[in-house]
Amino acid sequence: MTRPVRALIGIALPILTIVMFAVLLAFSLLRLSTIERDMRIEATQNMLWVVSRSHVASLQLSETAARRVLGEIDQETLDLHHQLFLSRVALLNDGPQRRKMQALGFGQMLDDFQLDLPELAVLLTRLEPGAEADLPAINALLDPFVAMLTPASNKAMVAEWDELGDKLDTSRREVWQIIISIIGISLAGGVLSIHFLLTIRNARRRARLLDKERAFSQLLIGSSGEGIVAVDRNRHCTVWNGAAEQLFGVPTSKAIGEGIGAVSGFFQIDRIEQAIDQALAGVAAILPDQPFFPPQADAPHYLDLRCFSLRDGTEIIGAILLVSDETERYAAQRQSMEHREQLEELVQARTRELDAALQRERATAELYRHFGTMISHQFRTPLAIVDSALQRLMRRSEKLSAAEVLDRGGKARQAIARLIGLVESTLDAARLDAGQIEIRSEDCDLGQLAMEVCTRQNETTPLRHILLDTGPPGLMARCDGVHVENILVILLTNAVKYSPPDSPISVTVHRDGQAIACKVSNRGASICPDEREALFDRYYRGHNAEGRPGIGIGLYMARSLAHMQGGDLQLTDHADDQICFVLTLPRAVKRAEPTPIRLGETA
Repeated sequence: MTRPVRALIGIALPILTIVMFAVLLAFSLLRLSTIERDMRIEATQNMLWVVSRSHVASLQLSETAARRVLGEIDQETLDLHHQLFLSRVALLNDGPQRRKMQALGFGQMLDDFQLDLPELAVLLTRLEPGAEADLPAINALLDPFVAMLTPASNKAMVAEWDELGDKLDTSRREVWQIIISIIGISLAGGVLSIHFLLTIRNARRRARLLDKERAFSQLLIGSSGEGIVAVDRNRHCTVWNGAAEQLFGVPTSKAIGEGIGAVSGFFQIDRIEQAIDQALAGVAAILPDQPFFPPQADAPHYLDLRCFSLRDGTEIIGAILLVSDETERYAAQRQSMEHREQLEELVQARTRELDAALQRERATAELYRHFGTMISHQFRTPLAIVDSALQRLMRRSEKLSAAEVLDRGGKARQAIARLIGLVESTLDAARLDAGQIEIRSEDCDLGQLAMEVCTRQNETTPLRHILLDTGPPGLMARCDGVHVENILVILLTNAVKYSPPDSPISVTVHRDGQAIACKVSNRGASICPDEREALFDRYYRGHNAEGRPGIGIGLYMARSLAHMQGGDLQLTDHADDQICFVLTLPRAVKRAEPTPIRLGETA
């Protein structure tokens, strides 16, 4: 059997086995679903209980009427039994029970009895103790119904037993089909398992052989003092050992995958190309004493070149070139020593880089662990608010007034808006880390931007007093106006969030040397020195943030956006009851026309 045929069988057999496995499994699941549906008890299968309850209710009503005539019970008890009897009759005359009664041949009798129910109700209503004359009329109305229920219950029981027997027979056949399918699935799984075990064993054996051959080849290539170069049939370099690097001055990273002629001009010489062609054609070639001029060398080197074919069975897959330098052995050894030292330095440098990367990875893992805990808590709070509001609306939907519904709907929307804000903040931080935020710098009036942000904030929180001082007209900054607005919104939102409700918030724009600055101040708890710089770290929240919404991204994004525009954001020295953040941006070289803004205007 040829190799392609074996390969085709090796692929087709597991595919066919898997298809058979899937078909049998689907068939078994379908049969199980059919059995479950057939064994489900339908409403009509409770007919015996419905008929018997109706029979009992009619007998109890007749007995209760007799006891009412004897004065043993009151009218309320009689009415209770009458209502119970009517409910049994209604159940018997409704839906699947009605259809079953018609199938049993008692539909017309039920219709006839329905016509007698009003007369029966009148007789029971006027029935008084001692009124024995009404009892025969009541019994005359009830006796046909009682007489009908006895054969009806017998027929219902026989019909249910017949249906149950048919279902059991059908289920028995389907169970055997499932058992046969399971046996087929087991056989398919066994065949598949055997095939996989054989494949794994062969793969492991081949892997061990390949590992041995690879280790041996690497040992030969690495320990060889000759330059070893391998090319494929397209003359692309596939092996370039250290000796080849020393001979031709081309590192392995630049040689692998490149055309051999592009790696070094030595391989573009006609006789060298002919030797490679011979090797690719299956003929070995040896070229001794080939001159080679290294870059910036006064005297040539003389190389011995031997070319051989690389084969995979009978197929030629490339050529291997053995190059040895027969001149200046001492120089070659010195170059080898220098190269070894360089490799050691590279290994040491790489080791240091890996150690640093490991430390960064551990720090990042710790950061995201705290972030995960914090973000789950922050997300859970608005979700709990939404769930609570919706549950109360569902439980008390009929009792709540329109105002209460609007109030709870508003709370749910506020919680959803808060959740959306948390998600957007997280996504903004991710985009910032991924470098997906662009900066389009232009000349912007920082005072005008501050006034617009303060106006919007005042519309959001009309009860907060914001003092705006835009400074002298024409304080133009070189920045991206959209991102500067985002920074100011973050600072102003934090000032509103972390300051007392009755305290004012101050926003001041002024010139600071070659920069334009905007200072946002508010009253609040003092910030300890250890937290001053940590506030700008991603996902860090200060001690005064407990109980307030947020995930610690705002100040991190604000400072990052400021740095991207050539500016900075700092927490400056302040009095005990004042917190001041200062945003500085580069001053525009060319001034635009000043925009008139009143000094000390209140936003």
